[in-house]
Amino acid sequence: MAANDKILPELAQSRFWHPYTSVPHDGPRRLITRAEGSYLYEASGHRLLDATSSWWCQVHGHCHPRLVNALTAQARILDQILVAPHSHPVAEELSRKLVDVAGAPYEKVFFSDNGSTAVEVALKMALQYWKLKGVDGKTRFLSLDRAYHGDTLGAMSVGSPSDFSWAFPKWSESTIQAPAPHPYRSEFSDAKACEDAAALRFIELLDQHHDELAAVILEPLVLGAGGLIVHSAEYLERIVAAAQERGVLVIFDEVFTGFGRTGKMFAFNHIQSRPDLVCLSKGLTSGMLPLGATLAREGIFEQFIGGMDRRLQHGHTFTANALSTAVALESLKIFDEEKVLDRNQPLIEMFARNVERFRPLPFVGDVRHLGMIWALELVRDKNTKETFEPAGALGWRLAEKLWDRGVWVRPLRQVMYVIPPYSISPGELEHCLDQVGEVLNEC
Repeated sequence: MAANDKILPELAQSRFWHPYTSVPHDGPRRLITRAEGSYLYEASGHRLLDATSSWWCQVHGHCHPRLVNALTAQARILDQILVAPHSHPVAEELSRKLVDVAGAPYEKVFFSDNGSTAVEVALKMALQYWKLKGVDGKTRFLSLDRAYHGDTLGAMSVGSPSDFSWAFPKWSESTIQAPAPHPYRSEFSDAKACEDAAALRFIELLDQHHDELAAVILEPLVLGAGGLIVHSAEYLERIVAAAQERGVLVIFDEVFTGFGRTGKMFAFNHIQSRPDLVCLSKGLTSGMLPLGATLAREGIFEQFIGGMDRRLQHGHTFTANALSTAVALESLKIFDEEKVLDRNQPLIEMFARNVERFRPLPFVGDVRHLGMIWALELVRDKNTKETFEPAGALGWRLAEKLWDRGVWVRPLRQVMYVIPPYSISPGELEHCLDQVGEVLNEC
């Protein structure tokens, strides 16, 4: 029984099997009964600033009135139809809007249910694309170590062996992995040297295997669940161009980085090259409803034209669900009409000012920042970079202290991060970072 199940009888006999959660529970659990804007509320009324955007998906804040209105209005008209081969007006409008926002060269959108399935769709598109072109042998993928692309078996197969995948080892046999640039954990003295070495190795693997590679798949600019590891646009441009020069498709997994997280609408907006396929989810509906999308550039879809034997072999019951697509469409309108990316600039600048401020604090090995993403790598020894065992031990202690102080965080092994909804005010963000600093100084 968890420590606070005596306080929360509603959880004492819970039938809920929690994701990524040990049993019995190692620490207190919180029962969240409502949310509004940047805040979550417990039954007691205790308010918590959602510094995680509820697993990085809440971009506009909880229960945004415009999204609630869009959902309820659509629910009165149409909720769900099968879309093979039928359609509905909101799916059509959202498809056009996503293609418009992404820009050239994208021309088609395939809707699915979440980030993992958006990746699954992209992998299947890449494999089937080469089959339909009559090119045999291009059946493997190249990805980065430390990468995470989802929990379904196909998505796991292109991710790095980790806590997420150790129980399912055979699913990664078709994937080749290149070293991800990780300056803090690198043998090199500076970030550029680290990235140069990683890019050279990536290109070596392309040269060795391009005839058998269907695609490379990348988390652009930030490796999310692998530790919020940031790499430069220059490195990304270099490896994307190298892949495309060798006739290998490029997939960007923008499930996390899309919709403003990196400071631009999409991470690919930081470079000149464009991936062939883009996977989206999380911020697509601002976390209100499940929805995934895979964008395909011109030329990909053309191979799937020509009859039943060329149709894409993938589908979902809830593909282009009318409620989810209505919320996603309204979310994109909010970005446009409320100039969200411009409004975020003062918050991004505040994060930047708090990079060097945190480096000297106890147990802080590295501080990483890009756009609306800010993270600390916690270490037992700042000189040797030795981590805590288990990896999240200090992080969970800090998290519990922050919960009591009204800040909602969740450590990612040895990484503590602040990835807030865009509804957060500068004052609230400053308070959040101050609280993180205070609990670190107390340890």
